[in-house]
Amino acid sequence: MSTIGEAVLVVDGGQSAVRVRHSSGVAADAPGVSWGGADTVAATADAVLSAWRSAGSPLTRIAVLGLTTVPEDVGERDRLAQLIAATMGAERLLICDDGVTSHAGALGGGWGIVLAVGTGVACVARPRTGGAKFIGGHGFMLGDEGGAFWIGRAGLAAALRAADGRGIPTRLQLSTAEAFGDVHGLHIRIHADPRAVDRIARFAPAVIHAAREGDPVAREILDTALVELTACVRAGWAAAGREPGSPLAVVGRLAEELRPELEDTLRGLAGLVDLRAALGGGLDGAERLAFEASAYGDAVHVWAKG
Repeated sequence: MSTIGEAVLVVDGGQSAVRVRHSSGVAADAPGVSWGGADTVAATADAVLSAWRSAGSPLTRIAVLGLTTVPEDVGERDRLAQLIAATMGAERLLICDDGVTSHAGALGGGWGIVLAVGTGVACVARPRTGGAKFIGGHGFMLGDEGGAFWIGRAGLAAALRAADGRGIPTRLQLSTAEAFGDVHGLHIRIHADPRAVDRIARFAPAVIHAAREGDPVAREILDTALVELTACVRAGWAAAGREPGSPLAVVGRLAEELRPELEDTLRGLAGLVDLRAALGGGLDGAERLAFEASAYGDAVHVWAKG
């Protein structure tokens, strides 16, 4: 059982999955949520509650939500909290970008830089004094360069161009057919898929594999992704105070897939950053924030019942 109490739920809500863990030890997940639906706030609340129910609807007094879909408007953050609390019975909710929970988990609540690479990309920097600063993480429509959706989309686009005769032939054509079926009509099926962001993101490992096997088209996509991720870290180093040897942790599902190439690329920043193994993940960071959120300033929105 967690030392933080018996009624705390922590949430890691991404575009591919929403994961929850309760201080009693139970855990579960549900499909993730992306921006773009009719009511993203309601969809996010539904996903969190679905995962909570899958965990057995444990008694919850405090919930900490690290999300990719944090509303910009304070009133909408409160609405999200109220939708969840009304069903869950929680008395206090903390809501923040999942980059914050990743940072708190990876660096144990300390200062430094955390690059989270999953479906999207988030880089959070915290100087020795001052709150969290965000680099990138602008979502699949405007950013997330180097993330799984970005890589997967580039791979599918390259395969479609090649199939049209507009691009260089690539083994990604075969990979696309294996993952999605006939390339002809693929664009129609993808655009009609309510889970399109997740499906496209899940194609990223196939692009990385093709790059490692020597496909030049896939290799160019991978190399560009590494340049973008390194640029995020460099900007994060500046935001963290430009100190030599600033702590850096790289986390996320795709980060594990890319680790050999990414670590090799980040050696070019030797002296600026000190690459460290993450102490924990996003759920661990959310658990830490349950009672230690002040260091992240207004990056953490607090809602209390009544």
